[in-house]
Parts: sequence; C-alpha cells; structure tokens
Amino acid sequence: MEMRETLARNLRKYRRAQRLSQEELGHRAELDRTYISSIERCVYSATVDVVGRLADALGIPALELLRPASESAEAKSSSATSAEGAGTKGQPKKSAKPSRKSEGPAQRRATARKKPGP
Repeated sequence: MEMRETLARNLRKYRRAQRLSQEELGHRAELDRTYISSIERCVYSATVDVVGRLADALGIPALELLRPASESAEAKSSSATSAEGAGTKGQPKKSAKPSRKSEGPAQRRATARKKPGP
C-alpha cells in the first residue's frame, strides 16, 4: 500500500473515531476542509508539516497517521495477547448481555407495550 493511501485511511479512521467532521478537523489544524477531503481521497499528498498539524489537531503522534495497517494490527494483537494471559487462565469467558441497540424497532415496541402483572 502506498504511503498516501496509508495516510488517507488512518486520517479518516482517527477523525471518525473522534467524531470530527472534515470541517472541524480543518478548523483545528488550520487547513481547509476541501484539503482534508482531498487527502482522505488520495488526491493530494500531504507535506510533513501538514501531517504534523493533523496529528496535533487529533491529539495523536504523527507516526500513527503514517503507520501501515499491518504494523498497527501486530501491535494490537501482541497487546491483546499479553492482556489475555494476565490472570485469566482457567476462568470461563462471560457472555455479553445483548443491548437494546441490537433489538429491532418492532422488538422495542413489543417490550414497551408489556404491562406489569397484578
């Protein structure tokens, strides 16, 4: 994968994770929204200075915007493996309770209509 594509993918991932619009990120980094859009679409390459400004605006190290997916996946898997091994041996995994968000609208309406018994 080209460096431009890596930057585009990571920029979009971190921006969306923080729920920022391109306009808000542009404001924070003192860049035009259309330039942010062009970087995310691999239309323009960003200079080192622009990568630094974007990283500062996102509150992350600039390296994170340039890190290839394979490296970040390796870092996550190694930290997850070490966390799994810390004090969890022999303990069964707990099943997650389904959230109301996983219910469809019809299920939520049916649940809401139920009246308590006498």
